[in-house]
Amino acid sequence: MRVGLTNASGYNNPMDPVASDVELVQQTVLGVTEAFQQMTVRYYRPIAAFILKRVERPDLVEDLVQETFLEAFQALKAGRRPEHFSSWLFGIAHNRCGKWLRRKRPILFAPDQAPDLAAAPSEQALREELEEQEKQLAQLQRHLQELPEETRRMLEWKHRDGKTCAEIAAATGRPVGTVKSLLARTYQGLREALARTAGEPSR
Repeated sequence: MRVGLTNASGYNNPMDPVASDVELVQQTVLGVTEAFQQMTVRYYRPIAAFILKRVERPDLVEDLVQETFLEAFQALKAGRRPEHFSSWLFGIAHNRCGKWLRRKRPILFAPDQAPDLAAAPSEQALREELEEQEKQLAQLQRHLQELPEETRRMLEWKHRDGKTCAEIAAATGRPVGTVKSLLARTYQGLREALARTAGEPSR
């Protein structure tokens, strides 16, 4: 049985994969940023899959994942110590998705008649769907690999490097409108491919 390396405070080294969430939370609160980086690696794919399932917009996943981890990091740095980190983190992701969905949908009711927001899913429900979400994210990665190299490069510039459509157009020598149209068709194609894989009609 492997025993993780410990530091002076008695906790596993944050870079050791056997370090528990409780230990990593404690070290993050104490200012060890490597501890939070380890949790980011641990939960990135599940959180991304969770968000993708709810918003059904591959082009939004990266931004919402970043917002989720940023909010979690800021809360931990402020001294928050969640009892169950995974449930707490998924709750943040759930709220981020809810905020985006509320911005997306028109308000069809009076402010004093607004319905109650759906409660965050339970820890058990989250665990039950993790496998399905990771499978969906893996399917997305497979569909991305099937795209033409130039299209994949544009997506990387857009979502990994944060380039604007104008900057991508300048780099490729294409008109801005062409870049926007190509990305829009790519997002739609990915949504349809994921819907077919899941056996659901595309939206």
